[in-house]
Amino acid sequence: MFADQLAAALRDARARDYVTIRAIVAASDERDERVPRLTAMGREFVNDVRHRARAGGVAALLAEPPTLHERVLESATRQIVADDGRELVTMQRLSRDSGIPRRTLYNLYAATALDAACRRRSQTIWRARFQHAVLAATDDPKRRLFAVVDALDAWVGSNRFRVDQALCARPAITDRPQDDDVREHLAEIDRFATELGAAARLASPSAFAAFVATAVAGAAAWYDRRAAARSASIVFVEREIARRR
Repeated sequence: MFADQLAAALRDARARDYVTIRAIVAASDERDERVPRLTAMGREFVNDVRHRARAGGVAALLAEPPTLHERVLESATRQIVADDGRELVTMQRLSRDSGIPRRTLYNLYAATALDAACRRRSQTIWRARFQHAVLAATDDPKRRLFAVVDALDAWVGSNRFRVDQALCARPAITDRPQDDDVREHLAEIDRFATELGAAARLASPSAFAAFVATAVAGAAAWYDRRAAARSASIVFVEREIARRR
């Protein structure tokens, strides 16, 4: 049931981010200690969502209005998108747009921490949607490798692409602490793609994973040459399958 609710939330392009995050938390493995960090919601929130999902059902949980914490993150995320990801969240503007007093905002977050939380949360949503698109496309391990190309190409061509670039694509090429979130995002993508490559019995699952992580990190280049990028990616996957163990 949890998986069905998560799938529904991921398929609904109109779903608010806080709804999708609740579904991801409810469907997550309780032994996964990464969830509080990856969703940027903390252990108390994660435990509460899991408990309420079991007690009252996921549908009721997803229908509840956002909490103060969720309202802050939703509003801050909208600000980042409006600025195309170039600026940190401004508390004064966030207070004005959300109607939440600045004192309350500062009690919850520092501006840099809030910016990082929004990005980490958005990266987690992106990965959940990407993984769902790939796994739901087919049960065949080899065909799932092509489903990765389809999912990447569909994302680059979607209305959501600019939003995700603003939220998820800060370059991970410096030693700034906030760049660690991008590295973690790509590492999670690498892990998922490695599992796909291993299931398809590729000779080098890590090579396939490197291709996927690089494609995500360089998605703007895919956008600029979409047809060529898709064709080259299909050729790469075909070659990797031909080299199967």
